[in-house]
Amino acid sequence: MNKENIIFLGIINKIEEFYEIFRLKKQELNEELAIYNDKQIIITEEEIKQYFGNYKDIKELREKAINYFAKNIQGKIFDIGNFKSIRISQTSKNKYKSFSPYEEKLLIVPKLLEVLQTSKYKSTSMLYKSRKDNIFRFHYFTNEVTVKNIKYKVYITIGEDNRGHLFYDLDKNKS
Repeated sequence: MNKENIIFLGIINKIEEFYEIFRLKKQELNEELAIYNDKQIIITEEEIKQYFGNYKDIKELREKAINYFAKNIQGKIFDIGNFKSIRISQTSKNKYKSFSPYEEKLLIVPKLLEVLQTSKYKSTSMLYKSRKDNIFRFHYFTNEVTVKNIKYKVYITIGEDNRGHLFYDLDKNKS
């Protein structure tokens, strides 16, 4: 089996968690993902330079990406199919910063809204423990992005609170 290139854009941080949530065998998920994406999202070296200029290391790239996120993405509202008015909060920005040790995840930032809007619904799961922020279920989506000529599977998490509000990329409660 080929090594998969994976980027998580939500609270799921390991591929095993994604498979466990959907109670799927790895081969079933791969078969479905092979057919889900009808719009290619490609991020080229030229676009990266256009958005971020030169950067000496991951720390500098993270700073540039998070600044871009704050100015251009935070506070935006987007739709994914039937899921309407999903809000990108400051918590989303902070979490993106906290869980962005990988260059590829940071390089997606300028096209993040496009990645989110063109994602395909995968499943919904109820919480297994209560949260202080009134989130009671999560919706999971997938997409595919090519960064520097390498194709990545992208996994996205959207939280829903008890009033029906939808939020992108929420923090887990801390005990």
